[in-house]
Amino acid sequence: MRWDKLTIIAGNELQAPLENILLDLGAQGIENDDNDFLEGRSQSISISGFFELNQKISSKIDFIKKRVDDLKKYGFDTSNTFIKSSVIDDQSWKNEWEKYYHAQRITHFLSIVPFWEEYHKQQDSEIVIRLDPQQAFGTGTHPTTVLALQALETYVRGNEVVFDVGTGTGILSIAASRLGVKRVYACDVEVDAIASAKRNLELNKTVTNVELELSSLLDGAKGQADIILANILPEVQLLLLPHVIEHLKPQGKFIMAGIINEKKEEMVARVQSIGLRIVEILNDEKWVAIIAQKD
Repeated sequence: MRWDKLTIIAGNELQAPLENILLDLGAQGIENDDNDFLEGRSQSISISGFFELNQKISSKIDFIKKRVDDLKKYGFDTSNTFIKSSVIDDQSWKNEWEKYYHAQRITHFLSIVPFWEEYHKQQDSEIVIRLDPQQAFGTGTHPTTVLALQALETYVRGNEVVFDVGTGTGILSIAASRLGVKRVYACDVEVDAIASAKRNLELNKTVTNVELELSSLLDGAKGQADIILANILPEVQLLLLPHVIEHLKPQGKFIMAGIINEKKEEMVARVQSIGLRIVEILNDEKWVAIIAQKD
């Protein structure tokens, strides 16, 4: 099978919103190449979406440019953004994934490993999560995901109930399960995201306590959680916030990621306005994660 490959070269802080744009357009897979950024050779990354030829994505480049330019409204710098398209076959796609995506230690305990790569734990305490990035929605190594995983590792004590809003690959739900929570309710509005999470749950066979549901925000959540996870864009976080208090147990934690530094003060104020206390703010250059508690 042949594919249209649409590539966007942009600043690293645009990774999450650009992935959302590509997924909204119907991308069947997403590839992130951030090696030059991680190694300090560039401030830019390359994000590619893969589309079936009949989707005619190359004819929509002007529309995509406008979608990207609209990100300025949310404080993103869209200058020096470049878009190109090409046609590749299945083998080329597979080769590109295996070239750029390898096992990576993410936190003190958590490592993410692509399903095709042979890997042996470095320590007995290491927790290995297998992922299939060809199902799109990122590889789990973006700074927003790493910050959320770091927060999970810090605040999970064992036997908690967790709600994961906008689960994507399901990586946060899988990590929460492996860290010892009692059960996880994971939801997403994208059918492809639920399929991606289901595939990754199958790759991590010891994880049997995650419930997946196609649902918006916390509409399908029942009862209250000890931890609510939300690694989503700030504008979606604002839609979620009014529903957090009723779904969070007393002393429960709300972990928000996907927030650029420029939005930190606004988001902190919004969180405090609904009655949550800020416990900690994690930083990774251009991104922050906010951990708040219901007292």
